[in-house]
Amino acid sequence: MKTRKDLTKQTMLYYWRHVRRYPKHVVSLAIAIPFTVIVNNILPPIILAEALNRLSQHDFVPHNVWVSFGPLLIVYALVELAGSVIGWRIVDWLDWRLEGNVERDIAREVFDHLQKQSANFHANHFGGSMVSQTNKLMGSYIRFADTSVFGVLPLLFTTLFVCIVLGQRSIWYALTLLVLTVVYIVSSFYVTRPVRRLGAEQAARESAQTGILADAITNVMAIKSFAGSRHENKRFARATDHTRAGLYNMLRDHQRQQMYFSTIMSVITASALLMAVIGVVVFGASIATVFLLLTYTSAIANQLFQFSNNSLRSYNRALGDASDMIGILGITPEILDPSKPEKVRIERGLIEFNDVRFQHDGSAEPLFDTLNLRIKPGEKVGLVGHSGSGKTTLTRILLRFSDIQDGTIAIDGQNIAAITQDDLRSSIAYVPQEPLLFHRSIRENIAYGTDDSSLEAIEAVAKMASAHDFITQLPQGYDTLVGERGVKLSGGQRQRVAIARAMLKNAPILVLDEATSALDSESEVLIQQALWKLMEGRTAIVIAHRLSTIQKMDRIIVLDSGRIVEEGSHKELVGKAGGTYAKLWAHQSGGFIEE
Repeated sequence: MKTRKDLTKQTMLYYWRHVRRYPKHVVSLAIAIPFTVIVNNILPPIILAEALNRLSQHDFVPHNVWVSFGPLLIVYALVELAGSVIGWRIVDWLDWRLEGNVERDIAREVFDHLQKQSANFHANHFGGSMVSQTNKLMGSYIRFADTSVFGVLPLLFTTLFVCIVLGQRSIWYALTLLVLTVVYIVSSFYVTRPVRRLGAEQAARESAQTGILADAITNVMAIKSFAGSRHENKRFARATDHTRAGLYNMLRDHQRQQMYFSTIMSVITASALLMAVIGVVVFGASIATVFLLLTYTSAIANQLFQFSNNSLRSYNRALGDASDMIGILGITPEILDPSKPEKVRIERGLIEFNDVRFQHDGSAEPLFDTLNLRIKPGEKVGLVGHSGSGKTTLTRILLRFSDIQDGTIAIDGQNIAAITQDDLRSSIAYVPQEPLLFHRSIRENIAYGTDDSSLEAIEAVAKMASAHDFITQLPQGYDTLVGERGVKLSGGQRQRVAIARAMLKNAPILVLDEATSALDSESEVLIQQALWKLMEGRTAIVIAHRLSTIQKMDRIIVLDSGRIVEEGSHKELVGKAGGTYAKLWAHQSGGFIEE
């Protein structure tokens, strides 16, 4: 478990790793910021001090302001224009360019990292929280960068240039001011440590609240069906109360910090006034020197207060917001591609499980222990067994949704662990029990993975999947949006779209996991005809509780607790008196297995 200090360091390095990809932007800002600080914060007081010096020494032409002060006024106006109007606009423009590039890179990196995570990872994390944490990470960088460019760096450069200017007039005061500034900044990080910790905790609370919100919205129909609104409202209310309590804890610590910082500010400004008085009375300092001393000290004091009041709070919030996703970015995906993947050689569809051992996380015993199975090219195999027998797990390890602990799985003699996951899955058309649809058009959903397909090809497979008729009756036909996870379609309609997608993929291997479970009997007959046509010349693995779906398979494999207990054709297995498959067939009611 990483500590908050580790996450803070990791976050800073993460930001820098992305920023340094744009050296031209960084160099431009490194030039623009000190230049703007000089013309905006340093030169105007020097010009005003010169004017005050002339006034105090009566070094001007009476009744002729322009002759005495005209050049100074012009220079002052130009400096103000260059600093306030032009300088900071340039800095702002450069900062936006850098931030835009970095924010884009962060979004892409996080998206790619989450895509690479295993199914187990996503099963254990709220999708809504992942979205929230991704947005917080990008927002935290913007907050961090803006605070640095417009708050902290101007403070540091102002302090440096002020000490240089004042060092020409009072070296001891300049050194004292520099030491006080450094002490103030360093102590600020220690004083605000509790708020940094609370900020990270608060970010986690907000992410949890977002996760609860997303979970409830995603399952709103379940809430309505079971009259769970009151329960969900109470649950969400507890989450918001928890978030508010964390905010109040941060507020209390923040107020204590502000009392400390305000006291230090009062000491610094009072000391500046005292030094000014002593300088005039004891050392005979000029009015210009006193003006510069008070003006610069006041400017630094104000910037220090903004640093402790705003900049550090922004830093703390940024680091807190980033901590969750930074931690996730440090998680190595469970399923990794080989460092030097082989070129894929899958064409015929020969599948071999050789002494495969697989154990679920947290399970005391392996599900598969030295599993051996050979599926010939073009063979149609049905998988049967009670829930938990290993049917779906077998297809998951074939697709590398999970990795085996020992043994090998090979297709056409090539170890699937030696090629990339994308290459492997491009060779397998997979239709799960729960159709996986995007909130996009039906056309896009069917063509997913084969984006260059023509509308004619899409319509052809839709007709084969008995989906064309209902699609054409929708308001926008093939351009109709299906809603999140396809909620605007019925279960059978979603399944037919998923089957059409598998047909269009035209892969050498077909895996169907209860692909017809959501269909009515009439639709199932039509779909089965299409599936048999789809399976022609392809290796097919079909999981079904509805045994009518797999009667015509070349071979039926019966699994029990991860072991192959029977295999053969439907006729052969039914003929085995007392056999597991024969019992399942006998216990069917309406085509389903009674558990």
